[in-house]
Amino acid sequence: MTEVFLRIQKRLESYFDMAGFEPSVPQDRDFEERKLLYTFQEPGSDLYPPHLHMTPNIVGKVRGALDLSQLFDFSRLLDTGSLLFQVIPDEVVDWYHDHPEGATLAAIERSNRILLKEKKDIYTEPNIGERSDWYTDAVFAQQSFTGANPVTIQAASNDWVEKFIEEAKAQSKDAMINVIKKGSLYMQDNSYYRAAVDTPAAAELKSKDGTRFCCASVTLLQLTPEGKLHPLAIIIDYKGSMGNSVTIFNKRYVPSDSVNSEGTDWPWRYAKTCAQSSDWTRHEITAHLTNCHLVEEVVIVAAHRSFRRDHPVYKILMPHWLKTLTINAGARSTLVPSIIVEINGFTEAQTYAFIRHEYENFDWKANYVPALLERRGFALQDLTDSKFKNYVYGKDISLMWQVLHKFVSSVLKLFYPDDASVASDSSLITWTSEMRGKSSGNMKSFPVLNSFDELVDAVVMCIHIASPQHTAVNYLQNYYQAFIPNKPPAIYAPLPKTIAELDKYTEKELIASLPVNYPREWLMATHLPYLLSMQVAEQETLFEYALSVAKSTEGVDGAEQVHVKDAALQLYDDLVTLGGIFEAYSDEMDDKTVKYQVLDPERTA
Repeated sequence: MTEVFLRIQKRLESYFDMAGFEPSVPQDRDFEERKLLYTFQEPGSDLYPPHLHMTPNIVGKVRGALDLSQLFDFSRLLDTGSLLFQVIPDEVVDWYHDHPEGATLAAIERSNRILLKEKKDIYTEPNIGERSDWYTDAVFAQQSFTGANPVTIQAASNDWVEKFIEEAKAQSKDAMINVIKKGSLYMQDNSYYRAAVDTPAAAELKSKDGTRFCCASVTLLQLTPEGKLHPLAIIIDYKGSMGNSVTIFNKRYVPSDSVNSEGTDWPWRYAKTCAQSSDWTRHEITAHLTNCHLVEEVVIVAAHRSFRRDHPVYKILMPHWLKTLTINAGARSTLVPSIIVEINGFTEAQTYAFIRHEYENFDWKANYVPALLERRGFALQDLTDSKFKNYVYGKDISLMWQVLHKFVSSVLKLFYPDDASVASDSSLITWTSEMRGKSSGNMKSFPVLNSFDELVDAVVMCIHIASPQHTAVNYLQNYYQAFIPNKPPAIYAPLPKTIAELDKYTEKELIASLPVNYPREWLMATHLPYLLSMQVAEQETLFEYALSVAKSTEGVDGAEQVHVKDAALQLYDDLVTLGGIFEAYSDEMDDKTVKYQVLDPERTA
């Protein structure tokens, strides 16, 4: 499967090279030619948000252009994508390297350790299944801070706190009520899933064949003064009201409570599995695919249609676009229809509806790091408090934003001395129009750039999405998701209808919720994070970006080039400093098993 996918990507790379979208050798196309080459797909012509039109009619209009409709037969590529299924039979007599050898979690863990020791197939990198404590409350909660998705945990609203308190009263959980009332509450809120796919609140979210189920989970957590994040309660699948949903409360009220029963508290472990599966959807489809890849693609196409090559904004952003369009084409043609659709808990139509919903509700300015952290309950001035020592992503990303902001501001100040110079730049006006236009990017939240500060923030956001943010949500996928019990893409059995039913769950029901009886889905779910987590090449890091900007000024005289070179070298120095700070932050974490190094500038693309 991995080999087939890589061959598809190679085919796409060749096409994007020959078509001129991402040429291996720089092409001297003028601005008007690039506008003809880079166009948006006609709105509504496929199931995705706005993206590059891959077969524009440019013969006779662009120098040396080939007939792209002849060069690229999209239907044949989709046929190639179907090979992913042909190489994975419906029934696997011997699952070979990926079969969880047995019907218990201990057996699955043992098999995982053997495969990692032997380094067979995709098991060449460590995963969370090596940890004997992978299922515990501490490790479950810490993933909201430093896991594959550290970007959606937020302060619990008063409304949700009241809902949990009322449910605790209904279940006579007086001790838990007292714990909740102590405050410092956070949550992972995926309750909106049904609304996002226009499904009734009481309806089940499940695949068309009824074998896979999606959870709209809500998890309530408490952050102690010592910085330990602890799960208190989980709504396994929110159906519009607490009365229609199943809520379970943790028997362990605080992190210091005995851990002796954690391994055999099967109802609670099942609920955590539902929450993790729910987060798989939020992470893969929202945080990773849509908010990084698909949003960045619109930035790229709009920029090509707005800026000449010597425009300062274009020169700052262009190096961050390496292979993005090719990768995204592979996602649309293969990964989503042939893998994501086949392993998540939505129907095919719901999957695409969810993607479109997340894109349409992406708020550009609200996702600026300082604003986003503040809104989610992590104000920048508070992150230095020891209470937040374990939220290393938040601490790292806030400093990275500041360093990038300093660099972009320094470079652009040379070209835009005041707000009026920004507001009158015709290229920026075009860029705004391309980003916001209904027939182009349709990104309604993209700001109208009338001031220098607005311009700097917008450009920093483009870099943030393409580089550190994508790095944070991409490169830890294999560690946390290749071991399926930690974070399955769906639940593979109907969910319990009542808390009484859930309270009777044993290991048997938990195992049944995993794709142990679905070899094709198991294989795809283990391979997907491996495919997506391939490490960034050394020459593509932020360090190399800073050095390449500095080198681009060599041999060119003038105060402008000196200024840009100085800004780039200062960026490099600032990144070196960040590397040391980030290492110190990682060392301060309570969890000493896994360091949080994903945003190290030497690793960040």
